[in-house]
Amino acid sequence: MIPLLTREEARAVDEDAVARLGVQGAVLMENAGRGAAEALLRAFRGSLGAPVLVGGPGQNGGDAWVVGRHLRCAGVTPRALLIGDPARLRGDARTNWEALGALGVRCDAIPLAEAARLHDALAGATVLVDGVFGTGLDRDVEGGYAEALTTMSAHPAPVLALDMPSGIDADTGAVLGVAVRAVRTVTFNAHKLGLHQHPGAGYAGVVELVGIGVPPPGGGRAQVVEPADAAAIVRPREDDAHKGSAGHLFVVGGSEGKTGAAWLAAHAALRAGAGLATIATRAEAQRTLEHKVREVMTTCLPPSGSTDGLLASLRRADALVIGPGLGLDAYGEEVALTLGRHAPVPAVLDADALTAWARAGLEGLRDAAAPRVLTPHPGEAGRLLGRTGAAVQADRYAAARALAEIAGQVVVLKGARTIVAAPDGTLYVCDRGTPALAVAGTGDVLAGGIGALLLASSDEAGACRAACAGVVLHAIAGERAARGDRGLLAHEVADAWPDALTACVAAAGRASCGI
Repeated sequence: MIPLLTREEARAVDEDAVARLGVQGAVLMENAGRGAAEALLRAFRGSLGAPVLVGGPGQNGGDAWVVGRHLRCAGVTPRALLIGDPARLRGDARTNWEALGALGVRCDAIPLAEAARLHDALAGATVLVDGVFGTGLDRDVEGGYAEALTTMSAHPAPVLALDMPSGIDADTGAVLGVAVRAVRTVTFNAHKLGLHQHPGAGYAGVVELVGIGVPPPGGGRAQVVEPADAAAIVRPREDDAHKGSAGHLFVVGGSEGKTGAAWLAAHAALRAGAGLATIATRAEAQRTLEHKVREVMTTCLPPSGSTDGLLASLRRADALVIGPGLGLDAYGEEVALTLGRHAPVPAVLDADALTAWARAGLEGLRDAAAPRVLTPHPGEAGRLLGRTGAAVQADRYAAARALAEIAGQVVVLKGARTIVAAPDGTLYVCDRGTPALAVAGTGDVLAGGIGALLLASSDEAGACRAACAGVVLHAIAGERAARGDRGLLAHEVADAWPDALTACVAAAGRASCGI
């Protein structure tokens, strides 16, 4: 897994390097700038006719000036533009700014009050290096800085950002008023949270990690889940496996008019490795489903009012998916709340089950009889938290953590860069996927896939692993099934799940060989 840092954690790494390891800040800046220069020379070989470095008076600007020095050593002559007052340059940033001038690089300062001059100063630039702000920015960009960032984004030359695109919140990925849109970002020592949620992920472009000469942090409270991690979670079957040993998943849902949702979840569960799949549904929906299913079985839910009867009807289940097409009426709510609280096997709560729990209050899941995995999209997450979907999207990390803390269960906050949150606050991010997954039914497929992986889980840690593997496999299945950025059908994602697992296993093999 790839560690993700907050701005404070990134700052603490630098401070520890200086205080504990005795590595001076000038060395860290030198390593960062040299690594970024090497990345620039590799990625923009055809755009080095007139590179322009645009930096602020802080450390991020200092990184840019080091980039310029190494470009000069490589036979490329850049131009350096300081946005702000040169008198504010301090320490290592000042040293590297003055070194550029001594090397014959043209260095000009543009006062904030004259930020409009940047437009003419960038005339003819073939590539821009953004070193205005780094990870430390925590408020909206205003005034001359805002004008400078807008000018840079409007320029036709490609932009390489240093550590973070200027104007992007390192903790959330939000745009702080205005931001530079880069085609590539070189981030230092470890990835930052804001690089892995939109809109920040879109502004960052391709992200490349560069070391700074001190060990990157291990573990931590946020990480990116890689394909090799998914392969490690989904263990190979024994040679003598059979359908009973592979587990029996029940999908509870599929009211009349919504039977497709339950079928997609059950179909996905079989593709993801369940040995048996049964849809438990209402009598009228069962009759409809009998004309749809082949590999999937069906059973009828008991009438309202009997908790014991409801639990008894699912006694053969090793895990549950509750909610796809379940219905929002009183009976659907009764089923969702009863099973969510009392079912003695691991369960995914999705779709209509989440709406029922939004009404009842997530706190009721804290004493559930077995692990639960909640899979809300942003709108459902908003209802569960009593806020808007837009507020959830503004800080997806905080929303996912809040849901997991309140429920005391694992939460999968769906969307681009899906987040898995554990009750202890640990976050896992999936950086794979495709816009083609934005189509009805793919959430049902994800619920069924996670449900199948829950068949091998008996505790909270296992539920978290199942959720992490599920979101990665679902994303890669979408990539493999898609023929562009639209037109994908949900069942095609389910059908590509075995290929996605094969790809993850191959990635794990390469990772073990150090390739």
